[in-house]
Amino acid sequence: MFTYAPTNQSDTPRAISSKASGRSAQVWGEIGEWSITSHFQPIFSLSHGCAIGHEALLRAFDHTNKPVAPPHVIAFANTSHVSLEAADQKFRRIHVENFRQALASTHQLNDSWLFLNIHPQLFRHGCQAGLKGAQDFMPEIVATGIDPRRIVVEVMEESVPDDGRFVETVNSLREMGCRIALDDFGAGHSNFDRIWKLTPEVVKLDRSFALRAAEDSKVRRILPRMVGMIHEAGSLVLLEGVETEEQALIALDADIDLVQGYYFARPAADPVDTHLPHRLIDQLWDNFDQMRSEATVQSREQMAPYLNAIGYAATLLEAGRSLSVACASFFDLAGAEKCYLLDAQGQQVHDNHQPPAPYSPLALLPSCTPVVGARWSRRPYFRRALEHFGKPQQTRPYICIASGKLCITVSVTCQLRQGVHVLCADVMV
Repeated sequence: MFTYAPTNQSDTPRAISSKASGRSAQVWGEIGEWSITSHFQPIFSLSHGCAIGHEALLRAFDHTNKPVAPPHVIAFANTSHVSLEAADQKFRRIHVENFRQALASTHQLNDSWLFLNIHPQLFRHGCQAGLKGAQDFMPEIVATGIDPRRIVVEVMEESVPDDGRFVETVNSLREMGCRIALDDFGAGHSNFDRIWKLTPEVVKLDRSFALRAAEDSKVRRILPRMVGMIHEAGSLVLLEGVETEEQALIALDADIDLVQGYYFARPAADPVDTHLPHRLIDQLWDNFDQMRSEATVQSREQMAPYLNAIGYAATLLEAGRSLSVACASFFDLAGAEKCYLLDAQGQQVHDNHQPPAPYSPLALLPSCTPVVGARWSRRPYFRRALEHFGKPQQTRPYICIASGKLCITVSVTCQLRQGVHVLCADVMV
């Protein structure tokens, strides 16, 4: 069912000269009344500053050389006498042939990856009975003699079912040497369980992340944590659809490994040289380092009064002053929310001290929730204070469980008569 078996001249990829077509000499094929070929969009490593591979994209033209939208061609294959399986294999066969031709023309492309898409409907079926394995599922790899270790098979995240056949297909591809990329992660109802199940070498974040992170500071703050989780699962992270410098800087800040998009390069008939540095990435790093340095200075200046106030409050506590007296200068600062004291095990030993404030409808916990005895030893502000004895610390912004507001916590250790304690104070941001 999945085997590639040309039945006539039009099923076999053909070469068209650049002079005849007006485009680079490539391998071409036909489906219906259209000519089809490949374009390649580079995928760049931000750390290495160069392309590490390309995604193969379908390009189609009618008899007047007018472009035809690829979804239109795929829809035709899905409804015509040309089976979807045969058409999908033909697309990939042409991509692999063109890629192999590029490899033959330059030794500098020998170690680059080729990202290939398989139609979700076909991948969803998995290795059904009667197939010998991935060789029948992707015969173009065997037929062209290309090293399977250069192939990254893209699996759309929404096509991953909860059955063993799909995993069997993935395992068969890996046995050949292919790598797996989970595509469009985050586009719909994403599920990290699919990452645990497939352990893909690459997770491709949907292009919506680039747009949303540029528009929404909340998404921008969450993105590095999501990337960290994917890294801990053992996968590289690729951000698609990067079209502006701002989006590229967000990718750098989130520790994203690979990027793809118009900002770096548009799809083209000829793959780029994977050993040449990309001038935009060098400039991007310079801008990022400057931006991070300026942000660090700005944050330090903004938080300095709060860090000084919590340090002074700790000194007053060690001198025997009450919590309310010790924290008085802290509450003179804008955004000061509350102070609280933890013992060496992270257990709160007093009620929160805070100025009178109206009830917040955003509060996540009811006002009657007891705070004395609450345990905060998991919190970064507690651990960092113990690790840096006597030196005031600050956290990244996070949602306060009591108020439901975004806050930064400053903290510092102090030596009281009862032993080591950690004084904490929340600042609303």
